[in-house]
Amino acid sequence: MEQALEVLLLMGRVIMVTFTSPLFILLYLLLFGIVAWQYKRMEELSERLVGIRRRQYLRSALFSTLAGLLGGMLGSIVLVLVGIDLNNIGIMQLWVIAILLMLINPRFLCFAYAGGLLSLFSLLTGLIEINVAQLLALVAVLHLVESILILVNGHYLAVPLYVQKKGIIQGAFNLQKFWPIPLVALVSIGYGEASSGVDMPSWWPLLRDYTGFVGEQTYALLPVLAILGYGDISTTRKPWLRARQSAFNLFSFSLVLLLLAILASRWHILLLAAALFSPLGHELVIWLGMRDESNKRPLYMKASGGLKVLDTIPGSPAQQAGIQTLDLIVSINGLNLEDHDEMINICQGENIIKIKRKNRILSCRLILKEGQQAGIIPVPERQNFRYLQLEDDSIFDLARRLWRYIKRLLH
Repeated sequence: MEQALEVLLLMGRVIMVTFTSPLFILLYLLLFGIVAWQYKRMEELSERLVGIRRRQYLRSALFSTLAGLLGGMLGSIVLVLVGIDLNNIGIMQLWVIAILLMLINPRFLCFAYAGGLLSLFSLLTGLIEINVAQLLALVAVLHLVESILILVNGHYLAVPLYVQKKGIIQGAFNLQKFWPIPLVALVSIGYGEASSGVDMPSWWPLLRDYTGFVGEQTYALLPVLAILGYGDISTTRKPWLRARQSAFNLFSFSLVLLLLAILASRWHILLLAAALFSPLGHELVIWLGMRDESNKRPLYMKASGGLKVLDTIPGSPAQQAGIQTLDLIVSINGLNLEDHDEMINICQGENIIKIKRKNRILSCRLILKEGQQAGIIPVPERQNFRYLQLEDDSIFDLARRLWRYIKRLLH
């Protein structure tokens, strides 16, 4: 326990020195600006489709940045606990492969694919000497942090959209997120005793090359900046449910990959299995998400007998009145309602609204000032012509058709 506290204090000192560095502050502000710009673009797309601008991009960027700070602290602790050494894991080659894969398909810009391919190339050819277990453990830890950030922040201020999927125009939520994360990582600086530092327990590091481990390795703690991203569009679940399922799938993948990496550092026969699992396991996570979206009925569709709500603008009169996503507005001031245009014409001043929520009829009071809009974003109606075209991923679609063909052959 005392050793753990010493390590945390040492990491804290490194973080404090880093955070007071003008260069670090400049780089982090640059990352914040990039994240805010991405969120602004998402809001502009939403405005073109649903006709209402939310103007929440700075708030989203600030919350993502704060979540990234917490995620960075958690990731740093895991990196140090496991003992991942950034030396000799092919960081430059990893980035080159990731960028090349992005040119094939944007969703391949992920270290799970690049790390797996680099590891396989190293194991099968021996042309690049890297510590495969260390590299795959780094991939696992980054995805582990990402899964926790998705759970905490993935659904926050989800952006409403209109999309066309399988020929049906429907409502959706864009759950795309970006997190700049500062990490404290280990870098080996040689063998022998360090002039200062912390004496770690005999079992540390968990991750090391047992066949080549000689003497006591000396490590330094260095700050590293990274940025993690998550992209999803939910049409069949509420945003928080979709984010929770995605987080669970990614966390499971990360945990299995980390365990494989730790075991493979001791039993090298498992290195090939770990290298294969990195891209294939991540592809399984994507496939599970796509299958979940494909197998469920669209949730944000026009309903008979009222106006169905896709979302409300934060701070708007509709939100203050208690109107929520998926509420069915049945009537306003005793007049039956069918679409959003009718609501705009009827709503003035103080209004009594009846809504249907989970088979219950509720009443709420909606108060509008002169010229003020209610702030309701309806599900797509007949007059909606702008939408985002969604198609199944080509790889996922090919795998699905191949699986159906195999099932027909078996039967």
